[in-house]
Amino acid sequence: MNDFYFVAQKIVNLEVDGSSSEYELLLRSHQAPGFPQKQYLEMISNESAHKDYMEIVLQVLPQILKSNSDDIFSFNLDQQELEYEATFEMLEMLAQIEPNIHARLWIEITELPAQHRSNPYASGLNVEAFARLQEMGYQVAFDDVGQGNNSLGNMFLITQYIKRIKWSLVHVRKVLNKESLKLNLELLSIIAQNRHLDLVVEGIENQDTVDCLLKNQVCLQQGYHFDKPHEIAPIPLAIDEGKKILG
Repeated sequence: MNDFYFVAQKIVNLEVDGSSSEYELLLRSHQAPGFPQKQYLEMISNESAHKDYMEIVLQVLPQILKSNSDDIFSFNLDQQELEYEATFEMLEMLAQIEPNIHARLWIEITELPAQHRSNPYASGLNVEAFARLQEMGYQVAFDDVGQGNNSLGNMFLITQYIKRIKWSLVHVRKVLNKESLKLNLELLSIIAQNRHLDLVVEGIENQDTVDCLLKNQVCLQQGYHFDKPHEIAPIPLAIDEGKKILG
């Protein structure tokens, strides 16, 4: 955990030509390329270690927001993190530090199910946690719909508490033909429109895909075709247990 830092990948809105840019913050480690899955899963499975991580996040996020004052960011939380009070304490303190935080930070809930529940709940999803995020004023996105614990059924449990769903082509382009992809996209588009949700499609790698999505009125897109994960001020940050943040 002492070497986590964030990079950013742009989320483009092909319908709006505004001055603000939107980015998803992606966790990285100096020890390995890509997402540090092993380190991350070990951290979130330990409530004490996760609390330490939340303290680091509380230092890093305000710096990113202040250094990029015209931009909007998405910050990922795993469903296990919704089981810890430290997560909500961090978000409450973040709102005190950054008064306009709710307009500039999306909370994006990823698809891995919680392994350890702090309180019992009947469904496969902690609906109360989603309601709590909304009550705190945060805009919530449901990531990777159709993957892991983020099934369509679970999505319908919390649509009143979210403002955005995300669907990734990375998981499906090798197993679905073009017609099946089109039908899946049409279904999600209809759901998003009926529930007044944003729909972001990830994994865009070429202009043909961009054009196909636009024909289906999907203007929020993300992928290597537009932007690879990159450093963003004041990134990179090396986290040190003694000094916490080193530039």
